[in-house]
Amino acid sequence: MKSKTKFNVTPEVIKTMVNKHFPNEDICSIEELTEGMFNSAYTVRGTGIMKDGIVLKTGPASGTELLTYEQEILHTEVEVYKLLEDRPIKTPKILAWDYSHEEIPCDYFFMEYVKGVIWKSCAEMISPENRRQLMYELGKCNAAVHSVKGNWFGYIKENKRFQFSTWGAAFYSMMSDILADGEKRNCELPYDEIKDMVKKYEDCLNEIKTPYLVDFDMWAGNVFIDETSHSHITGIIDFERSFFGDPVADLTSAMMLFENVEQEFDFQKGYSEISGTPFLITDDDRIRMNLYRLYMSVILFVESYRYDEQYAAMVKNHVIKGIHQLLGRLYELGL
Repeated sequence: MKSKTKFNVTPEVIKTMVNKHFPNEDICSIEELTEGMFNSAYTVRGTGIMKDGIVLKTGPASGTELLTYEQEILHTEVEVYKLLEDRPIKTPKILAWDYSHEEIPCDYFFMEYVKGVIWKSCAEMISPENRRQLMYELGKCNAAVHSVKGNWFGYIKENKRFQFSTWGAAFYSMMSDILADGEKRNCELPYDEIKDMVKKYEDCLNEIKTPYLVDFDMWAGNVFIDETSHSHITGIIDFERSFFGDPVADLTSAMMLFENVEQEFDFQKGYSEISGTPFLITDDDRIRMNLYRLYMSVILFVESYRYDEQYAAMVKNHVIKGIHQLLGRLYELGL
């Protein structure tokens, strides 16, 4: 996917970056990974640690137009990979990272190569039986993410302006930031109605007393499964949009995985095994889940500026309908 946030790195510069962090390695091949929609990524194969491949991921270049929550977003991903190192979830190991901008005007890191294929690319080939096994494993992985507690609510950044003592305040700030980003880009959105709706459910949001790690990008493009049987998860990637907040937010971002988690009993079984508690969605959870769907929809609408006009128009036309539907649903739930 072409995006204004991607920074192209030449093979010659990649060789310099590899030599800096892995001085005894020889490069055999470099391949660009084109699936991503925000960062640039490359598979580097060679000798030693690179024999089976490693992945170079680069963030946007300094000065690139970004959304507020996307500032230093690559730092977040590195931090989350560290937080998940000892949890029962298959994530690649971070091999090196560099925020110096000495070789390129971007933050970057190297990580292990994840074997397998992305769920999205082979969804139609997955048998019903294998899908049940995959959903069971996905539930376990998601619960492993939610086993990490944070010290604040909000995005995982050093800047305290993103850190809050209550989930209601954090979520209102997150929504306000993306709406402000939309106003800067002249996006046609029902700004006041969205803000008022979040304020209306502030008490419901504040029922969340403990900040847990939330992926908020758990979709079929970020889940790898084994290439032959399509029956096991081999890795989960891309935690750059993670935050500390309400775990059920993850259950609303599972695009192309499932529509309604309350009907995914294998996912629930796996989740309960790791969490140690029965899987249960309450009426208040459903209200909050609709707020998180609203937030994701606004993000998708506003971030469309970085894509070509035809694709951006298609996204906005689809998303705005969902935004109005969600506002109507939340209004009815509050009656």
